[in-house]
Amino acid sequence: MAAALDEQLVEKIVGEVMTRIRPISQPVRADSGHQLSSNNAQTLRSAPLGPHPQALLAITDPVVTADLLSQRLAGQSFSAVAICPKSIITPSAFDFLQTKKIFWHRNTAEAAPKADKPMTRWKAFVVTATSSVLQAIEHTERQTFGKRWSHELLGTADEAVTAATSAINRGETHGVAVFADHAELIACRANRSERVNAAVVSDAQVLPALKQYMQLNLMVVRPSGRSFFELRNLLKEFGKS
Repeated sequence: MAAALDEQLVEKIVGEVMTRIRPISQPVRADSGHQLSSNNAQTLRSAPLGPHPQALLAITDPVVTADLLSQRLAGQSFSAVAICPKSIITPSAFDFLQTKKIFWHRNTAEAAPKADKPMTRWKAFVVTATSSVLQAIEHTERQTFGKRWSHELLGTADEAVTAATSAINRGETHGVAVFADHAELIACRANRSERVNAAVVSDAQVLPALKQYMQLNLMVVRPSGRSFFELRNLLKEFGKS
């Protein structure tokens, strides 16, 4: 009950803030022909656009809510949403993105790959989206640009298995972290894939040994009851080359 009241209070405060702030974001399409600044062009190149590279929604509003996302999307199909690193994302916005299964990431020029320095890609797939998980992933994405972390919200354990094994088998990622309550099930099913070495991990201290002796490339974590610091440390250790 207290958590619900807290979220309602947050949404009320955000609503009052939004009435005083003029929205400053707009949909950006790679094939629009508009002139882009060098920073914007770099940001567009860094975004994982998926099958339709022309569909990217960039949001730079100070506060991002479910209502704001709904207004920006306006019934259109965008393959990715890039949100300003300094924007506050409310609980309702997280719920909206998860429900709609929309991939999103922080819109950072620093995360763009450089031709003279190949970057190792790391991915996180989130099935159980606790606040600690989302905070830990956001922190990692901001702090570890050299590893190029990205994440996606998924709906089921089956989707997590498919997404994780596909990313590893195609060689598009160095390692994958999955956050889900059905951790053992996901690890067991993912290990049926020849190139996947998955394990359920609860302690960051065991990760060096797992990576050395079993070439761990899929870390599955049960996030319920885990703190931001625990999850952050798991991501940090797992993401070390």
